[in-house]
Amino acid sequence: MIDNFKNPNLILRFISSIIMIIFSAFFIGLGGTIFKITLIVISAILAWEILGFNNLRKQTKIFSAIFFAIAFAIYIFLSQILSLFLLFTFFIFYKNIIIHDDYIKRSIYFLIIFFSLKTLTDLRLEVGLVQTLWVICCVIATDIGGYFVGRTFGGPKLWPIISPQKTWSGIIGGWILTIIITCIFIILFKEIEFHLLFFSIFISIFSQFGDLFESSLKRNAGIKDSSNLIPGHGGLLDRFDGMIGAFFAIFIINLINTNYWIF
Repeated sequence: MIDNFKNPNLILRFISSIIMIIFSAFFIGLGGTIFKITLIVISAILAWEILGFNNLRKQTKIFSAIFFAIAFAIYIFLSQILSLFLLFTFFIFYKNIIIHDDYIKRSIYFLIIFFSLKTLTDLRLEVGLVQTLWVICCVIATDIGGYFVGRTFGGPKLWPIISPQKTWSGIIGGWILTIIITCIFIILFKEIEFHLLFFSIFISIFSQFGDLFESSLKRNAGIKDSSNLIPGHGGLLDRFDGMIGAFFAIFIINLINTNYWIF
């Protein structure tokens, strides 16, 4: 255990995690236009990392990522129709620059990212801070529960080709801790009601799906990390994949409920 704390990479990961938590808490708590602008920047970085799965020219990656971010910015600030038209144009351009049989899967992931960030924006600014934090804590609980239960009990692998470390026991452990966290939120905050226990499992499953989907894309591209942007962690996509899946779950729930929030 002591040797682990002396591991420079572990120390680097810990410091990076603390910095990310501080920045995330600040911008989520702040809300407003600054929060929207932050998500626009994040959308550009996530797009840039996916575009980096291929050996594209630096200028092409930057231009494409900015174009994707502009489409997202127009969606949340100006016009959804114009934004979707630009997004369609982005996919046509992407089809012409990518030479890989993963084009469809990556395009689907771009769409998932787009609407996940849109849902995160709406949830924070139209619904509330507590509800947003609840979803984020569900994702964190899924990761922590999955890690510790999986390491403790082991057992059959979930999908060894894509994610060799994930086990069925870890998956279930993530669900259980998510339920516990949701119960705590129900006790502490009136905004989180009892029926959200059911939705917490749905969110947890989609969080795990987001992790696996991103892992499959990286596996097919022959890379370990989406980038080296975050010291000790890899890329932003590597840290945000579960969040992307979780907020896409909220997007689907909201869509099924015809724009009536589950809260």
